[in-house]
Amino acid sequence: MRVKSTWHKNQVKTIDDIASTLAFNSWRITKNHLEDLINEAFVIEKAQVFDVISEYLYFLIQCIDRLILDKLNYNQRRTLIIKLAKQSATCFHENKQERIGSGEYWKDFIQTYNTRSQNYANYEFTNGEPSYHFLRYFAKKIQEAMTNVDSKWIIQQIIEIQALKAFKSIKISITNLIAVEKIIFKAEKLKNKNKIPRSKRKSILSKLQ
Repeated sequence: MRVKSTWHKNQVKTIDDIASTLAFNSWRITKNHLEDLINEAFVIEKAQVFDVISEYLYFLIQCIDRLILDKLNYNQRRTLIIKLAKQSATCFHENKQERIGSGEYWKDFIQTYNTRSQNYANYEFTNGEPSYHFLRYFAKKIQEAMTNVDSKWIIQQIIEIQALKAFKSIKISITNLIAVEKIIFKAEKLKNKNKIPRSKRKSILSKLQ
């Protein structure tokens, strides 16, 4: 699986840049894991595909939130997660609308995301990784989203293989994406962009007589 996972370390990036790239990477990771489950002979009905996708995205966003806890300040972290959730909702909405038909998928995604966030908050990360209970909660939600035929096997598959694999992929992405010279807000970037370079500023000295 190829995802955008690095920038030049001397670059200045905005929270929007990082959120957009993480949303893209999360979608790619989720898509690949959906294929993994199908290749492992798990049955995912057409109506269940987007339920599985959404649970993966909720899980990855929660992992991202924990991983950036000591890497960004509070305002940066809060802004990044909000933008990430909204961009993930947009991607989810557009893809589901294309495959299933019209619906309020963006709104539904955000509402369920808020519920999942509250529930994931009850589970810890241990030594920088999701705890067993964190993983089991994710596995249970995947189980609820899938056909009953495979429900008794999917929890073990998610906890022991899929969840940690997805976590490691997004962790690598985060580590590389934030390893830049400076991270700023979009407004600050626009402000700096509109500044007149010193070499082009008009002189404030009076003309010589």
